[in-house]
Amino acid sequence: MTGPASNLYESWQEQIQRELNARVRTHQHEVRQAKVQQARQTGAPAPLVLIGEGDSWFDYPLPDPLHPTDVLQALENTGKPVPLILKLAHYSDATTTLLGVNKRNRLIDQLKDPANGPIDALLFSGGGNDVVGDQFRFWLHDADAVANDPAQGIDIRRLANIFGVVESAYLDLIRIRDQFAPHAPIFVHAYDFAIPSGTSACHLAGPWLRPSLVDRGWRDLAPGTLIVRTILVQFRAMLLRLASDPAHNLVLVETQGTLAPDDWANELHPTGAGFAKIAACFRAALAARFAHRI
Repeated sequence: MTGPASNLYESWQEQIQRELNARVRTHQHEVRQAKVQQARQTGAPAPLVLIGEGDSWFDYPLPDPLHPTDVLQALENTGKPVPLILKLAHYSDATTTLLGVNKRNRLIDQLKDPANGPIDALLFSGGGNDVVGDQFRFWLHDADAVANDPAQGIDIRRLANIFGVVESAYLDLIRIRDQFAPHAPIFVHAYDFAIPSGTSACHLAGPWLRPSLVDRGWRDLAPGTLIVRTILVQFRAMLLRLASDPAHNLVLVETQGTLAPDDWANELHPTGAGFAKIAACFRAALAARFAHRI
């Protein structure tokens, strides 16, 4: 890629890196302050020190004047003591991007830096962007080819193939953790049952589901919703299989079924209040593992 488009992309990447560098500096300052406070208050519970990596559910770019704008921000506002979260997440990233060479090395660098921790746990949100968007149509059958039966609307073989790629990314994340933060559990989630309404994010991005459904002949909301739900259930099953192996030290935070229809801001993202509900699920899961520390 050359020319103006290349320059814009490079500028955008530089801006992201500057923002991440600022987040690291802020996090390390908060860790130092927490250690000083802990030394003064013997016996007080130490705040959890976490790294949050992932997609827009952990880094949603659109503001909400009344609520936190993503899961990590909401989690920071609900803990007692308040957890210290180094947010490496960035919206729009797929797992193949999140755990590709550059961002994989970025995560490793932060895990290795003693000024960031010690790290108690990793929080990870990923997999959705691998499936949705223009490529979403690849996982669908044409409605007329399956007698308009939404129970047959998914191309199981193709979906299994992409979930195999996503699972490989999760396994690589587990290997990174095993090497650089072996005692830190990884907390993951399977989103919630998105509604393919055709609603975009303030006309800036999306919709990510309905265009592909319509293209394949699934024009009505009810069958499209069932198809999306079935895909998400299968995604959860993949994560549950990983979490069921004790050697993976991976915790599946149960988030599916949490959000009401009014909790969705668009096809893929909750409202600020919805993100707060998902954050409450994470807080409960963290509290179960780290009693009295959040």
